Amino acid sequence: MTGRTGGRFAPLAPQGVLAWADAFFEVRGRWPVAGDGPIDGAAGETWAAIDAALSKGNRGLHGGSDLARLLQRRRGVRNRKAPPALSEALILRWARAHQRREGAWPNENSGPVAGAEGEAWANVDQALREGNRDLPGGDTLAKLLARRARATTPTRRR
Repeated sequence: MTGRTGGRFAPLAPQGVLAWADAFFEVRGRWPVAGDGPIDGAAGETWAAIDAALSKGNRGLHGGSDLARLLQRRRGVRNRKAPPALSEALILRWARAHQRREGAWPNENSGPVAGAEGEAWANVDQALREGNRDLPGGDTLAKLLARRARATTPTRRR
């Protein structure tokens, strides 16, 4: 499975692609993307050709995928085009941890979400507003946290 054989590209197997990706990660400290050019140690192969083969289903691969999805599925690499689903419970768990650490509740300008690699409070707020990532939409981080505060504040009896 190394590059061209007699002018044609050899068949590919996901395990071989993953081995190349692992080697890339070891050397560069990040995972490959389709635009990374030639694959070291694989004559004639490029990451773009691998991405295309995964997408089109040629060279022995099933198709309907791409390099980012393969790495997401098999190596747990965050795919920025398909970020993981969110839930209000998860967001509130992150927010409580932020509040304990920082002494204040997060807002959309609070930067990265600690302990959630690749996640930022601005992205959480956007998902709440737009209704993506399995959230219903029409909400904001501030509104969610305000509802949470009202729900946990004891009411006074007269």
